[in-house]
Amino acid sequence: MAAGDKVTLRDVAAAAGVSVGTVSNYLNGRARLAPVTAERVRQAVARLGYVNGSSSRGSFGAGRATTLTLAVTSLVQPYFAELAEHVIAAADERGCGVLVQSIGVNRSRMTRCVEAVARGSTDGLIISPLLMGEGDAALFAGGYPLVVLGTQPFEAPCPNVTVDNVRAGYDATMHMIRAGRTHIALVGGELGPLRSSRSCRAEGYRMALADAGLPFDRHLVHGIYDWNSLEGARAMDVLLEYDPAIDAVVACDDLLAFGVMRRLRDRGIGIPDDVRVIGMDDIDQGRYAVPTLSTVDLGKRVVAARAVDLLLDQVRDCRRAEAGQVTVRHSLVLRDSSPAFD
Repeated sequence: MAAGDKVTLRDVAAAAGVSVGTVSNYLNGRARLAPVTAERVRQAVARLGYVNGSSSRGSFGAGRATTLTLAVTSLVQPYFAELAEHVIAAADERGCGVLVQSIGVNRSRMTRCVEAVARGSTDGLIISPLLMGEGDAALFAGGYPLVVLGTQPFEAPCPNVTVDNVRAGYDATMHMIRAGRTHIALVGGELGPLRSSRSCRAEGYRMALADAGLPFDRHLVHGIYDWNSLEGARAMDVLLEYDPAIDAVVACDDLLAFGVMRRLRDRGIGIPDDVRVIGMDDIDQGRYAVPTLSTVDLGKRVVAARAVDLLLDQVRDCRRAEAGQVTVRHSLVLRDSSPAFD
């Protein structure tokens, strides 16, 4: 095949060693194929970068509505629910629809979602996967339009929209240090290689302590699998048992921060006089918590708009864009739980 030639169904069929009809059935989901046959076709599609002509790729602005898939970890998590609303709004402004899927941490659900888009169920995919490994970039092989969100342990084979999670952890921790706090705990962080938002935020926390000449105590970093308020409260019990002198908490998620604050109030510990608290994500509930929650705004609205634009550029071009990282700026939002200081 000459460089630049359009890949056809016949090319895919020849590469997979099957009939054109079998490839068509695989792409359109019209028949159940033997797993070994489906895998051969999938690999051929990915290797050749075939774009399903029955989908609307390349039809942007051509009289057919463009539909995008957004796959997020959990719509129960307010951050992802709000992100989804921003993606839907950004797509609507550009005349597009969005199919939203919650893939959780279930690998089979994520794989089915990715394969459906690769077969042409929608025009492209924006995905925020969780708990990925270094070898998982292969899952996203192919030529369909794709944008990956968030910090990942692999180089995404497409545009990757994220925030500087190391700097976000650093800025939240440094805010506490500048407020005069010296026994600062981190809830939801993860020590180790920088493969996720958890580990990146923990690294920023550690760097801030080092820059301020404060000792790093790994026991003040409390890792949590599921970011929710109950786990935040439980983490605070463990941390206060270890160090009753804790005077600030950086939580890697606003829901964790809500649990932290509840447990502090249960114990009669004042916020922010005794312990300052800051979260991350700037979800809407933080404005109405008691006290109102200081947080790090991770730019959800901007992330959504950039992701939609990057995906639609690929739809227009009928090909996947080159790999590259787009970093969205974050900012501190200071409220009653850790207010600004002179």
